[in-house]
Amino acid sequence: MTITHPGARLRELLRMDTPDALIAPGCYDGISAKLVEQAGYQAAYMSGLCVAATLGEPDVGVISVDAMVERVRIITRASSLPLIADADSGYGGAVNVAHATRAFEAAGAAAIHIEDQPFPKRCAAMSGKKLVPVAEMVARVKTALAARRDRDFMIIARTDALAVEGLEASIARLRAYEEAGADATMLMSVSSEEDMQRVTASMKMPTIVLMVEGLRPTVPANRLKQLGYPLVLYPVSLLQAQACIQARYLRQLRETGGTEAAAASMWSLARIAALLGLPAANATDEAFSRHAEEALVPTPRIGA
Repeated sequence: MTITHPGARLRELLRMDTPDALIAPGCYDGISAKLVEQAGYQAAYMSGLCVAATLGEPDVGVISVDAMVERVRIITRASSLPLIADADSGYGGAVNVAHATRAFEAAGAAAIHIEDQPFPKRCAAMSGKKLVPVAEMVARVKTALAARRDRDFMIIARTDALAVEGLEASIARLRAYEEAGADATMLMSVSSEEDMQRVTASMKMPTIVLMVEGLRPTVPANRLKQLGYPLVLYPVSLLQAQACIQARYLRQLRETGGTEAAAASMWSLARIAALLGLPAANATDEAFSRHAEEALVPTPRIGA
């Protein structure tokens, strides 16, 4: 049977018996999505922080659900990979959570994660985070589950409780969200392998982990699988790399007045055009021109 729903494809990937955890790099626009797919990854992730960054804004809840959903449409048009999308804290009350769930699903996402912070939320890397009561987050999970149109669309429950309430309370929250029906769970900011394993040992459904360079030590995908994680997200790595490379280029240009030192490591415009699908677009244009020319050839009349 052919699996067509992106959520079904993601579920199948999570069930696969592989030595490494599935890696889903974060992308935030069409070209980054294409780069992830071209590099051979099987899934992708879209972070609210990265989308906010492309608009020149911090990740403090100012990006609307409509802006996030439109970015999902852009990414899923550019790439065939199943996409996991950041739905923050659901963008408000029950009606907002339901609306966001349906909108992300309709835009082509394979899954969303919803977190247990109040609205508007704070980025996981920031201090001063607050949490909603467990019962309120359980209601968010149940509302999202009821709102989705296809059961393959995954609802992932995320908690930011580690820095606020500690590990045991975080695990208790995840178990409550799992019992509410969440398809998978996610604990933010967990760092030690001992704590990672305690989390996965406490859960029945898949547990997802994030790796963020510069915040805490990263763990290889094979070790994460041994610790019980079928999926690891690298949410901001491409953004971090892009900012570093662009800043270095701009500094060199300003200091030297030229780009000779950087040019050797830059992609050619032809390579970028190929990534973006220009050869296929040209082939379509040529085929259209041939059809148009054929249509202009007069059809001989019988007996003429």
